[in-house]
Amino acid sequence: MDVIFKSVVGKLWMTIIALFALVLTVFSLLLVQSFDNFYHRQQTASLQELAEGLSAGLANSEDKQSALALASQFGLVHHTGMLLLDEHRVPVGKSEGKSLPNIPSELLIQAAEAKVTQALQGQHPEPERLILDLSGIRNEDAPTSSSESLPILAVAVPLEISPGHQGAVLMYQTIEDFDDTLVEVRFLIFVVGVIAFTSTTFFAFFLSSRITSPLLQMKETAHRIAEGDFHAEIPIRTTDEIGELAASLNTMASRLNQLVDALSKEKEQLSSVLRSMVDGVVMIDAEGKIAVTNPPAEHFLRDWTYEHPEEPFPLYGFYDRVVRGGHELIEDIPVQGRTWSLVMVPLMDRDQIRGAVAVIRDMTRERKLDKMRNDFVANVSHELRTPLSMLQGYSEAIVDDIATTPEEHKELAQIIYDESVRMTKLVNELLNLARMEAGHVELVRETVELRPYLERVHRKFVNLAREQGINLQLDFSTTFTQASIDPDRMEQVLTNLIDNALRHTPKDGCVTLRASGDKQLILEISDTGSGIPQEDLPFVFERFYKADKARTRGRAGGTGLGLAIAKNIVDAHGASISVQSKQDKGTTFTIAFLEENKHS
Repeated sequence: MDVIFKSVVGKLWMTIIALFALVLTVFSLLLVQSFDNFYHRQQTASLQELAEGLSAGLANSEDKQSALALASQFGLVHHTGMLLLDEHRVPVGKSEGKSLPNIPSELLIQAAEAKVTQALQGQHPEPERLILDLSGIRNEDAPTSSSESLPILAVAVPLEISPGHQGAVLMYQTIEDFDDTLVEVRFLIFVVGVIAFTSTTFFAFFLSSRITSPLLQMKETAHRIAEGDFHAEIPIRTTDEIGELAASLNTMASRLNQLVDALSKEKEQLSSVLRSMVDGVVMIDAEGKIAVTNPPAEHFLRDWTYEHPEEPFPLYGFYDRVVRGGHELIEDIPVQGRTWSLVMVPLMDRDQIRGAVAVIRDMTRERKLDKMRNDFVANVSHELRTPLSMLQGYSEAIVDDIATTPEEHKELAQIIYDESVRMTKLVNELLNLARMEAGHVELVRETVELRPYLERVHRKFVNLAREQGINLQLDFSTTFTQASIDPDRMEQVLTNLIDNALRHTPKDGCVTLRASGDKQLILEISDTGSGIPQEDLPFVFERFYKADKARTRGRAGGTGLGLAIAKNIVDAHGASISVQSKQDKGTTFTIAFLEENKHS
């Protein structure tokens, strides 16, 4: 029921019914009042005229008894009662009208006391409505009305009974017939009201259904538009205001669809621009949450979070300064050995700050390129000069017969051989690295079982780790069981990373080879060793770069090309390699395979 009254149909129906009830009530009241006034005037005038005529006729008649009898007969015809009173208010004659009840004379005189007094004084008062109290009458002559009161219309006029004797004529008529007529009129009005109520209800619901049917269609279409179906249209069946509203809503939906398409295209273009930017872009909302980033920014934020885990969110300190000051901030910040240039400006919404936008640029590359050019020649010269010097020195010893015994000759020859092998290895690694950097990396991909493959790599270093007192662990927690890789090339990468981890991890330390990831295969080699200085992190994958400058040649035993070659092999697999480290806390190398380069 509440649903009906809250609907348009119910409201329209209630409005029409209320309006109709108001009009019908006012009309019935006016009709009854007008009918009552008209009947009262007519009956009053008629009774007054009848009484005056009777009084004049009796006064002019010589035979008053005959005239009185004639008047009684006349009263019977007109349903009029008559009571003749002498000057002492004593009834001297009485006549009951036809169908009039037998009313006691005393009751009539008492009810019309004022009118009788005026008539006895020679005045002609106007007729008056009187209510007779019949509650004390209990005889068969009393009126049979269900009510204990009787409404009458009474008039009193002076009458000369005999010369010198003044009396009065009291004439009256009941108005019960009029009341019955009013009851009939009210009943007719009630019948008309019921018929009108029924027809109005039918008309209201019929009209409302014609109005609400297109409105319900509009409501359903609006819900579809709100849920994202901007192609929804409202069928137009009329040309009235509702039809125009439906056409306007269809136009609005069409333009909204065009606007959403335009916004979607603009968003895609903006995303493409952000992804293609070399600089990192970070947008922070009013609540301090990162809303938009691009790949360079994600790389920076990952390193920043690793280095500053205590902050509520990345770049919190800079964001707080920008929000408090309300102006842009330009600052160079070091993160994981890289130098980043940060430009952060506030986002204004009228006079309020609703966030900030940060542009981050890696300024390390310029310095890195210069260092690479300067160090390459020095490193190659250093790596070649030492074996060449030894070859020359030991060859001269043989030529000058410094070695006198066969054992000495053999020892010198072995040194010369080892140094030549070292030079050959260096040259081959340089050639391989050059080919890799030129894009000529030949991979022989195979689908290998991941766990047995990593267990085999793990077993290669178990004895070496045990001898050095290092705990070498294998953690296999990925859902991937197979991988599409070049097993020899990837083993070369893992071997180099594990060997470096063992060489830089002290006794009782731990080195872990870990495979993880559910949606992306991740290989990690982490240690608890000395770590890599922050300023060296950006250069660990460069040729001839050695983070430990104090390492002796014999202990290191490397050329400084291992990580550079490893990075090229990983890149050739379509994967990525990164490093995170803290001084005296350890180092973690991470190899992340892309979706299209892994197989499960």
